[in-house]
Amino acid sequence: MDIDKVLVFDMWGDYAHFRRGYTTTSPLTYPFPSRTTLSGIISAILGYERDTYYDYFNENNSLFAIQILAPIKKTIINMNLIDTKIGFYLWDCKGQRTQIPYEFIKGPSYRFYISLDNQEIFDKLFTSISNHNSVYTPYLGISECISNFKGVQDVVYPIEKKEANCDPIDVHTIIPKDKAKLIIENNKVYGTVKLPGFFERGRTVTKYLEFYYEENGMPIKIANGTYYHVVGKDDNIILF
Repeated sequence: MDIDKVLVFDMWGDYAHFRRGYTTTSPLTYPFPSRTTLSGIISAILGYERDTYYDYFNENNSLFAIQILAPIKKTIINMNLIDTKIGFYLWDCKGQRTQIPYEFIKGPSYRFYISLDNQEIFDKLFTSISNHNSVYTPYLGISECISNFKGVQDVVYPIEKKEANCDPIDVHTIIPKDKAKLIIENNKVYGTVKLPGFFERGRTVTKYLEFYYEENGMPIKIANGTYYHVVGKDDNIILF
């Protein structure tokens, strides 16, 4: 996929919960949205219905990058879950309510960089972001975590493909493990995580992706690897 521009917008909220699929009784959260979740966020803004958009954001026609804008701070909140097979109303005392502790990210804020092969969808997303319009209410992970969004200045920016060869380069986004070699710095807090990368119809994960990230949103230095410079801004990003 040949790319020369990205669409850039910020999204934030009071809380976020990107559920780790292998947790059951006490759901834990990923530190940032997976590629599949970001596809869902974009689809909500554009008005695509559930399970209809996977082909628009596959490995061959879309590239994303994610920047952490606020430190990853986690908290536990008890959620009241209702077994709807027993009944919807709590006052009938059938014992259908269960209280479960959920892990949330407090004060999440992210910057998303989007490149799409389909120019029609790209233009539609540009119009929606620029006008702050969304067909469905956007949220960060689960519907209880309603979010806001805005385009970053010009919204669409040209990018230049570059190679880091020995000279340290600051990258401002999360870094796929197979894309670059990190330079570890003492004053930074690093994390690594594996997330769902791609879905097929039926919501079956076909590929997982692993990332490095800095928990306070600070740039990560790389010694080598391919990255993109966002022209007109000081951002260096790695797309995946």
